Amino acid sequence: MSGWEGLAQGNDQTKVAEIVEEILEEPVVAQVTQPPVVEKVTSSQFVSSFPDIEAEMNAQKPTVAPSDVFCGVVGHEGTGKSGLVLDAHVQKYPDGLMIAVDFDNGALSCKQAHYRNNDNIRVFSPWVMQMEDRTAYNYLLTFQRVMDLGRYAIECAEKQQAGNFEGPLLRTFFVTGVDQFDGMCIDCMKIYDLDMDAKDAIEASHSKLNKEVGWNWNIRATRFRQLTGICRKLNALGVDVYWESHLKEDKDSQPEFEGWKFAWHASANKDLWQIIWCKAKKVRNNDGSPTGEVQHTATFFKSKLNPNLHNQERLYFVTKKGENAQWYGLPELRDGAIGGQQ
Repeated sequence: MSGWEGLAQGNDQTKVAEIVEEILEEPVVAQVTQPPVVEKVTSSQFVSSFPDIEAEMNAQKPTVAPSDVFCGVVGHEGTGKSGLVLDAHVQKYPDGLMIAVDFDNGALSCKQAHYRNNDNIRVFSPWVMQMEDRTAYNYLLTFQRVMDLGRYAIECAEKQQAGNFEGPLLRTFFVTGVDQFDGMCIDCMKIYDLDMDAKDAIEASHSKLNKEVGWNWNIRATRFRQLTGICRKLNALGVDVYWESHLKEDKDSQPEFEGWKFAWHASANKDLWQIIWCKAKKVRNNDGSPTGEVQHTATFFKSKLNPNLHNQERLYFVTKKGENAQWYGLPELRDGAIGGQQ
């Protein structure tokens, strides 16, 4: 390497060192990137991709709060089951409206005896009669009428959710003789839903025809649970729902059923929130002779929303030969405690 080249290289190294020193001495300024400006959108400007769900969300501030009563009342004939329901409605909702779908005339007879002048208790017979056949009822049209009455009740309950609604509120939906409704579901299955070619319930019940065709009990269950679906919707709209039914013998029943079972479709035992079992007991003297007094008690057989009531027993009605009957009703139905209200 020549002297000039070495000198140049030395000068270059000196300059490089000086430049590096200057760079190190200069303060480092960080480059800050500003975030983009995002315009604020108010809730009134927001447009949901799910308008139907959004409308349902906004509607969940109802004028009438959801009901916590979906109650079955069971017992033998003449134990005051319908009386308990009508008493509960009148005491809890003095100005409220009741719609009763009355399969066994229990609601009608109770109204005529004790609430004849109460125009807010509306009783409807579900049965559709027919004149041209050997059976009195048209089962398919009767089933449809039950569905229509239920849908009408839903329509009433939806209308009263509006803040400007005027008139009595529908507060109770009552179905008597639910065991008869269940039987009608079976008749509809036999006559209309299976290929039995039967012209009516009598022919459909013929043992020979039954053996040839067989059953599909899912059809019966599906029909029955249409009423359950309607009642659940009414609960959500703030309407108390009561079912009344009877008992039938069951030799294979569990001990707590005392040789009986509830005569509705088995799904009701699970779907109902409350079940009240009404019983009548004759009071006897020490020697076993009857005193003429009959005590009617209600056992809270199922109490899903108020477990403190489970298996509790209440005296609600007393009759005694030669004396006026004493009616007490059930405070837990009147004040809402059955639904957990305190």
